[in-house]
Amino acid sequence: MNERRNVVIAGGGPAGSATALRLARAGVDVRVVERAKFPRRKVCGEYLNAGAVAALDDLGVLDAVKAASAPLRGVRLVAEGAPPVVLPFRRPALACAREVLDAILLDAASAAGAVVEHARVEEVMVDEGWAAGVYVRTPEGELEERPARYVVGADGVGSVIARRCEMTKPPPRSARYAVGGHYAGFAGLDGHVEMYVGGGAYFALNPLSDVRANVMVVVPKERLGQWSRDVDAGLGGAAAALGRGVRSFEGVTRLGPRVSVGPLAYATYVAYQADTVLVGDAAGFLDPFTGQGMFLALSGAERAAAAILCALETNGPLWDPLEEYARWRARDVAWRGRLSKAVALLVDVPLLARRAAERIQRFPDAGAALIDALSGIVPPQRAFRPSVLGRLLA
Repeated sequence: MNERRNVVIAGGGPAGSATALRLARAGVDVRVVERAKFPRRKVCGEYLNAGAVAALDDLGVLDAVKAASAPLRGVRLVAEGAPPVVLPFRRPALACAREVLDAILLDAASAAGAVVEHARVEEVMVDEGWAAGVYVRTPEGELEERPARYVVGADGVGSVIARRCEMTKPPPRSARYAVGGHYAGFAGLDGHVEMYVGGGAYFALNPLSDVRANVMVVVPKERLGQWSRDVDAGLGGAAAALGRGVRSFEGVTRLGPRVSVGPLAYATYVAYQADTVLVGDAAGFLDPFTGQGMFLALSGAERAAAAILCALETNGPLWDPLEEYARWRARDVAWRGRLSKAVALLVDVPLLARRAAERIQRFPDAGAALIDALSGIVPPQRAFRPSVLGRLLA
């Protein structure tokens, strides 16, 4: 192996920028290749749970993020057949528009010394079976090489890096899709993320301010297909049904284009192989219902950057810190996936939802512990203790 201390990162979103920021501060030559021009508009990942807030603080960018964010107080959950449940946050959480958050993180990486290039990654360079950089398509249409010691795929769901290196699993036969955007005009936004759930679908409002909210309706693919003639009508009907007279799109105004995201399912076999590292959604995607995505992106960036630094320093075959990173990522995602499925079962089956709502009223500490596990304050495994999940089901 050569002695180059340079890394190329495909994707300048939170996972890619956070990885670049940590590496650049450690003296590594880092290049971030991002195809979009910033600031860019995205509506997924605008909920920052307590773990994500702590990660941003550790990166030194929290003050800038807080200045452009709205504080969140908790989650208000309304499940079919169950009374409403309010789950307060015990630690600070924020709502922040992605066009702001992404720009803050990428600017911080650039200020730390990372080179940011506007181009499109098209292929991974390979040398004797190992990644040796990437080929990029410049804005002028030229195909150019960007050699590197390690390649990081932080290019989201459907990652070019993951696909080119055959690290992705086959897509599921059925999955859910999200449709929505930013809206103004919802009355009574009080700093709570609102979730209206039923029939395998949900209607979510994340207040970005007192008057503006990130709003998504998530439905199975089959139902989305029924909206083909009039998406807005289908969206409004689904929201009204899920909102059950409490929330709907009546009297609100969409700000900017309608956004569709999906399928909300994507997985990889591994997060590292042959000097290629995956972080963030590129390494695997969790259903956004439980709001773990941004924390997973930032915590994964911290782990991946530390592993790359160790690998650059040791550069030996006896112990591979990147293999260790991949094992940690697989364990963490597996547990968070189990937790997501457990929560989905609790809220989507009316009988269980009613019982869980009653138990949370009786044992509020169990609900708080569940929120802590979802927020990254404690490991997700702790939510499966009898004192938490057991109390909600017993």
